[in-house]
Amino acid sequence: MKLNLIIDSRPLDVEVDDVVASLLAVRLDLPAGAENRDALASYLSEKGAPWTLDEEHMRRRILRRLVLDIADPVLVMRHLMADG
Repeated sequence: MKLNLIIDSRPLDVEVDDVVASLLAVRLDLPAGAENRDALASYLSEKGAPWTLDEEHMRRRILRRLVLDIADPVLVMRHLMADG
């Protein structure tokens, strides 16, 4: 899933795997099966601030944030059970 983030008024395009995006949507209690692209982009834009260094640094920062947000075994199990 391609997300267009706005961090400190600066655009940043980030590509996120669909499974990772789904896990983050579960973490944020977003509706299942809904188009959550805008909500995810808004959340990551807020959590990615402030803008520091360059775009590559910011992409790594966003990916680290994603890992921290979804690294919960209960969350992963909840996601897997919903698909089954």
